[in-house]
Amino acid sequence: MNDPVPQPRDPLDALFALARERRPDTSAAEYAFETRLMARLRAPGKIESLWAKISWRMIPFFAACVLILAVWHAEVASDTHEAMQLAYAEDPDSVDLWNNLN
Repeated sequence: MNDPVPQPRDPLDALFALARERRPDTSAAEYAFETRLMARLRAPGKIESLWAKISWRMIPFFAACVLILAVWHAEVASDTHEAMQLAYAEDPDSVDLWNNLN
């Protein structure tokens, strides 16, 4: 009635079946896992990489560059808009010709 588990013919399948039967005891690793994890997360991290230190210290410089570029882009966009308005006001035929070519 109760036949033993049939052994597969492939040696790799036999090893997998043996590994499934013998489960490792992980109770020691599970004990107070959350406490150890939170303690490790709360511990102050030491940044030892020179590039990591430099990149964190360069954040204000990069933020200032982004703000300067945003202001510059706004100026260029407004100048372009003003130029387009002047072009329409001075010579609408050439602007229409340009738009038709593109």
